[in-house]
Amino acid sequence: MSEINRLSAASSTMVSNQSSRERASSTSSGASFAATLANVGNGTNYTDDEVKNFFASKPDPQQIAAKAASLGLSEDQIARAMAVGKYGDVDTASLKTQIESFVSDPHNGYAWDASGALSAKSTIQSTTSPADKVMPSAETIKAFYATNPSDAQVTAKVKALGLNAAQMVQFQATGIGMNMKQISAPVLETMFVDAANRLGTDIGGGKHGGWTSYFSPTLGRAITKSEIQTFFASNPTQSQIFQKAADLGIGVAAVNNMMVGIGVTKPESASKTYGQMDFALYRGDDGYSLDQYGHIVAGGGHVSVDNADGNGSTWVLRTARA
Repeated sequence: MSEINRLSAASSTMVSNQSSRERASSTSSGASFAATLANVGNGTNYTDDEVKNFFASKPDPQQIAAKAASLGLSEDQIARAMAVGKYGDVDTASLKTQIESFVSDPHNGYAWDASGALSAKSTIQSTTSPADKVMPSAETIKAFYATNPSDAQVTAKVKALGLNAAQMVQFQATGIGMNMKQISAPVLETMFVDAANRLGTDIGGGKHGGWTSYFSPTLGRAITKSEIQTFFASNPTQSQIFQKAADLGIGVAAVNNMMVGIGVTKPESASKTYGQMDFALYRGDDGYSLDQYGHIVAGGGHVSVDNADGNGSTWVLRTARA
């Protein structure tokens, strides 16, 4: 089975809808820049007149890049703004070529982040390790996937780019058109472990778990063993563990596996510990529960309510409790 089919079928909770920024990138070329920007969902109001006034000041490429990065614009959106602002008497394709040329020059200090938006390299590096390579643009990744590559070709491409396991997860999600926030926690965990295996990356543990590293969708990188060890060295409560997991955007299986990996939980107790945490999250006893994608989140949970007929009880959502 190809990678696209395998990952798409891995979980019914995966949603293939594009993110708001990706939807904005595919807006028809006839749309105004203001309408295009409205689809980004970043709360910024920027009219066509403001775009024209900005370009009327004859900004240099660095000023254009700084403005685009502050608005979180994709390549398509930048090109559209330049067209609206009449920056150069060239077509959209030529504008995109100019943009790519500027971004590809490391001396300019900009790159495309995992969502396809322009960002200053210092911002990107703050969420990655110093050894991380810069991700190619979303458009470049999607163009590669349009060739329907095999698993081996995807792995070879990622290796050629020098990407790590966490970046490979983002590379795959972008290429297949999946919204990272809507990939179920179990599938995201499986994708990261699979990426690590294909790249020959040591994340501890083995085939049955105990890994000491996992991909955090909120950090945009892998959680390191040292970070987990430092956290558990403080002897956190279960509520604090769930809070940390919610901040990292991971699920109960990832938490359980890492606890085994660093020795907090013994392998023979892993199933019991998982069950205890899973049921606590179902009830929401510690102020945390699981969302529809299996990620640990604040709030939610269930309570047991006696049935009206006096026969037993029923678990209901806390928000639905009378």
